[in-house]
Amino acid sequence: MGIVLTIIAHTPIWVFPLIAAVLWLGIVNLRERILPPPLLLVLPAVTLLLSIGHATATSAEPRLALASWLAAVSIGAIVGWAVTVQPPAIKPGSRKIIVPGSVVPLLVCIGLIVLRYTFGYLYGRYPELRADGDLALLLIAGGALLGGVALGRFGRLCLWYWRNVSGEMARRARTNT
Repeated sequence: MGIVLTIIAHTPIWVFPLIAAVLWLGIVNLRERILPPPLLLVLPAVTLLLSIGHATATSAEPRLALASWLAAVSIGAIVGWAVTVQPPAIKPGSRKIIVPGSVVPLLVCIGLIVLRYTFGYLYGRYPELRADGDLALLLIAGGALLGGVALGRFGRLCLWYWRNVSGEMARRARTNT
């Protein structure tokens, strides 16, 4: 238990509000929400931008970093697509989407926290690990996988939204003619 307290005591103070904000973002997604579709892009965009930052600022060989990033994002997107099983609805009279609550964004957020905190600790405790390209590839792949899951979920929700809106517009056009 002493090591855990030591790790927490040496964590920069700004990390704790950041962890709270990321957890809040995940928790908000547990309940049904009504939002414009572009807001669904926030979590995938943030996670993918973080993972791109890791990929470009590491000791990993650039081609391997890119290949690792692309493979992990692709696998994550497939997983995110597959676990998104409840289609959203459209709020009548508006272009807003009624997004069902899901644990997936919370798990992505927890995964990000664990990944970043673990690597922050390892790099802080053992600075020589920053030069380890293989370890850097793990960080890149982990972040990209989580970003891919968020992206796959976003893609599937938007596809369902677009099909619903397109079907609604087609029905209106048929009734007006």
